[in-house]
Amino acid sequence: MNLLPPAALTQEIWDAALLARPDRHFLQSWAWGEFQQKLGNPIWRLAVEHDGEIINQLLVLRLALGFGWGILYSPRGSIVNKRLSAQLQQDSARLLVQEIARIGASTKTLLFRIDPNAFAHDALTLSFYRSHKFILNPNKDIQPRHIQLVNLDTSDEVLRQQMKPKTRYNISVATKHEVLIRSDTGEGDIKEFARLATQTGQRQGFTPHSANYYTTQIHTLHQAGMGDLLFAEKLFDVDEKTVNDVQLGGIFLVTFGDTTTYVHGASSDTYKNLMAPYLLHWFGMIMAKRRGMRFYDLGGIHPNPNHSWAGITRFKQGFGGQAVEYIGTLELPLNPSLYRLYSIISRWH
Repeated sequence: MNLLPPAALTQEIWDAALLARPDRHFLQSWAWGEFQQKLGNPIWRLAVEHDGEIINQLLVLRLALGFGWGILYSPRGSIVNKRLSAQLQQDSARLLVQEIARIGASTKTLLFRIDPNAFAHDALTLSFYRSHKFILNPNKDIQPRHIQLVNLDTSDEVLRQQMKPKTRYNISVATKHEVLIRSDTGEGDIKEFARLATQTGQRQGFTPHSANYYTTQIHTLHQAGMGDLLFAEKLFDVDEKTVNDVQLGGIFLVTFGDTTTYVHGASSDTYKNLMAPYLLHWFGMIMAKRRGMRFYDLGGIHPNPNHSWAGITRFKQGFGGQAVEYIGTLELPLNPSLYRLYSIISRWH
């Protein structure tokens, strides 16, 4: 058993091994690593080989904190491969943790953070991490702790019936008003999406990503065959010779394994009565289903009805499915004394 050198890894080899895992996630894909590199974040692809097969792997990136310090982070990664025997699980995880500690020692790193693609009731997984000195941190979630997940293994009619009546009605409203859905990833389309995202952020009180962030992510994942940018639009007759094409909103979806995930959304300040976001997600669900996907991940929600996410939670839960809670954020201190100080400060920020 050994760690493979970076030169031995290709996108095909990495993703094939990842897709064979029950806890696969697009945030661990080769393309996500490429995207992070383009943003300027150093990455490491750690792969444990045994008898000619990759049996465990982690995409790790470094996020800067300032003054030369940073953290190592593996989004939706896992040091546990449940396809393995108990001994191979322990041995391969130990190799990964040792390499993470080595990287941390050479890069002024406070901690290693991971938010596994494992559910909250998975006590065995939590125990496994604790046996490797990981600490559960309930105050720091980079990825959402709760998501809304729709199972697509049913008919279109049953999918609609599982929605809340208001959601079904709003889809019908958008259809009645002849809202059109199209897919495109041209430069102008991505710029338009970034503009709509800025509008959405100002309206809902959050700071959107930069235009460069959206452009880089959408290009990278689309080129990898994983990303779809969908737009809702309406054609308005200005006069007998002119038709005005108005963009009502857009969503960016990423498909990996058996799941299509809603990653970004944006909508216009105008014509909100046309209910375009509802039709966008209904189209996204049907598109994913036609491609053979089993799940449509609507992304982050929050169980507290008084939370700032209450509105978006109601919107997402209107599409049916179930609320899923993940195990949460786990941290491995790499500089114990500074980690204690960082933990105290971060509780208040």
